[in-house]
Amino acid sequence: MKRDLTLAATTFALMLACVHALSRVFSTGEWRAPVYVAIALALAIAAIVRALRLHVLLTVVLAGVALVTYVDVMHLPPGGGLIPASEEWRQFTTLLTDGLRQFRDELAPTLPFPGLVLIASLGAYVVTALVHELLVRFRKPGLAILPAAVLWTVPLAVPQPPGRTWPHALPFLAAAGLVLLLESDVDVAGWYRETAVPRLSSAGVLVGIAALGLAAVAPGLLPGYQATAWYEQVSTGGPPGYQPLVDVGDRLKLPAPRAVLEVTAPRPLYLRIAALDTFDGRSWRVGPAGVLSYSPADEDLTRGDRDFPSEVPLGPTQRIAAQVRVLDLRNIYVPVPYQPVRVTGNARDQMVYSAVGGFVATVDLQEAGEVNGRPVAGVVEGLEYGVVADLPVPEPEQVLGASYDPATVTEHLRLPPGFDFLPFRQLAQQAYEVRGAVSPIQKAFALQDHFIGPSSSYRYSTEVDSLLTDQGADRALHRFVFEEQVGYCEYYATAMAVMLRSTGVPARVAVGFLPGEVVGAQTGEDGSVTASIYEVTTDDAHAWVEVLQPGIGWLKFDPTPRSDGATLPPQPTDLDPLQTLAQQSELDPTQQPTPNPADPSNEFDDLPTPANPDGTPDGASGGGGQDRGMPLRLLALALVAGVGGTAVFQWRTRSHHPSLDPAERVLAAQRRVHGAARRYGVARRLSETGSEVARRWGDELRVDRETATRFAHVVEEAAFGGSADPSAGPEAEDLADRLVGSLRRSVPQQDRVLAPVRVPVETVRDRSRELLARVRGS
Repeated sequence: MKRDLTLAATTFALMLACVHALSRVFSTGEWRAPVYVAIALALAIAAIVRALRLHVLLTVVLAGVALVTYVDVMHLPPGGGLIPASEEWRQFTTLLTDGLRQFRDELAPTLPFPGLVLIASLGAYVVTALVHELLVRFRKPGLAILPAAVLWTVPLAVPQPPGRTWPHALPFLAAAGLVLLLESDVDVAGWYRETAVPRLSSAGVLVGIAALGLAAVAPGLLPGYQATAWYEQVSTGGPPGYQPLVDVGDRLKLPAPRAVLEVTAPRPLYLRIAALDTFDGRSWRVGPAGVLSYSPADEDLTRGDRDFPSEVPLGPTQRIAAQVRVLDLRNIYVPVPYQPVRVTGNARDQMVYSAVGGFVATVDLQEAGEVNGRPVAGVVEGLEYGVVADLPVPEPEQVLGASYDPATVTEHLRLPPGFDFLPFRQLAQQAYEVRGAVSPIQKAFALQDHFIGPSSSYRYSTEVDSLLTDQGADRALHRFVFEEQVGYCEYYATAMAVMLRSTGVPARVAVGFLPGEVVGAQTGEDGSVTASIYEVTTDDAHAWVEVLQPGIGWLKFDPTPRSDGATLPPQPTDLDPLQTLAQQSELDPTQQPTPNPADPSNEFDDLPTPANPDGTPDGASGGGGQDRGMPLRLLALALVAGVGGTAVFQWRTRSHHPSLDPAERVLAAQRRVHGAARRYGVARRLSETGSEVARRWGDELRVDRETATRFAHVVEEAAFGGSADPSAGPEAEDLADRLVGSLRRSVPQQDRVLAPVRVPVETVRDRSRELLARVRGS
């Protein structure tokens, strides 16, 4: 048992060192808890299986049940039953799909999105189980390192900004070296002696220390040092390394909001990351349809140290200036208000403006300069920049009677071939008729009101599937609009833009951030407030709709019915409001937002809790809601832990009898002693008996004479007596331990260093001599 516990602890140390490399992938540490729990659970299940000596089929079943329960508890939304059902399976597949997509599209280091953490946890669980079986059950330390090395190398192979990698490599190398340096004792005695504790080879320790020291002080000697990563990420749309619309949904699903930007501006601003013109049936993208990885042409790019051209001719505008400080955001796009005129600050030389998509990004869309003397790729913590922008502020009468030139708007009306847009067109026309909308802008207001108006049945929630899947987004969009009517900003922006395009109104989806919350003010010399300071969090990640009005510009519309009222949707009498819906409702309680008790993101806590028919509050013991699901899942884990604890307790308290015959145990101990003696260069001579070599070792002061004599006597009785006393086996094993230790201490340091390779070297030498002698004799 001591051996198993030691090797299990070694497995745990190896896995912790292995997953430490994930800190290069994630920008914060929220991934650690679920990954560490997965490792601990895998080891606990392996210990239970080892203790109960279960059949391999039952082993797989128990490991699978534990894994399903773990995923249900740690990764899926609360509220399910004791046994995961179809809904939990759907949630799992959606989360896994999101994670695979994020792995493909995100630029590391990235936020610990739930899908990515799920993939990391599953990998840690499976690899831990494999390592434990290979190391503890089969005593194959070399093979045990292989699956751990695979998991370890994945984060190191992903392209990232320049930086030190050796701090992530040394822990794994040290743990792997520890595994390899443990004496395996794979002979018969070592195999069955469950109480034996593996020992470190002194020679191996010296070799390991030398290797780690070399890796730490001379990494440039390693092949491929600072070379291009062998794994190349390929984005499926937009500039490489980042998918704006994907990122919006992922940030909204983070378990806790995180401040990403601090904006100082004279008024609330939507900060746009990119405008997405192309809808391919699954997602909105930058660039033309059918292009997997888009980079703007040189003629569409403007250096950041120059003024930017407008995407389209603008009408009346308001020029504003804002300062942005990045708190916790990593991507290649620079959040700016529409229409950016120029960026200011030291970082402007590392930026570029694209007329296609209207975005500001880092130079070459991949590289950036330095922040605090440190090279960076893209927008990172600590980056500060200013932006000057022209905001379209037309008068209502300027837009209500405007008409379109077909040549100007055709490219903003495209829908993908085969996309069933007829139902969306019919619904849009019904909304127009109800609200008497005739002009393009009136139609945009009609659809915005269709989703967020007082009579709307739509509600906001992030606990839904993402539209950006590979399983037919047109069906997902149809289900959202006509059936479920529950979603978040991606759904609403996509639905409204598709409905507008299907009825001849040029529209697109923009992504970025809402203005955020005012947390301070900037004052002038006279003490007057010159600008407000806004804190923008991950909850403010957003998608909205832009409608093209020739001669005026792209006008913003926001069809998302967020219950926190953080949006600034335009109204027919106010095309550019300065107050959010929440601020408007404070002035006039009859205005939106209207609290929706069914909205899981509802922040109006003063509403009474709906009651169930039996009088209990919704979600209480009679409701089967969130408060009931989590205890049931915890109960499932407790049952598994209880079974495991009982099994381990019974295993430890039962009488343990090795399966070998006492005489066989004695002879196995003898082989172990003579094997160690051969490794240390003091092997038994061909002419010596066991008693004679024991006396010689005693005369040479290598071992205690009485111990060696007693060991020789016990061995002779077992070898020639035909049987042995039951106590002879444990006694021989204890004497062997002392003799091996004494022999190790008696030889010079160089012999200890050569011990691991002495036997194979001598074997090769002797075989070579025999072969040479045969050749000469022939």
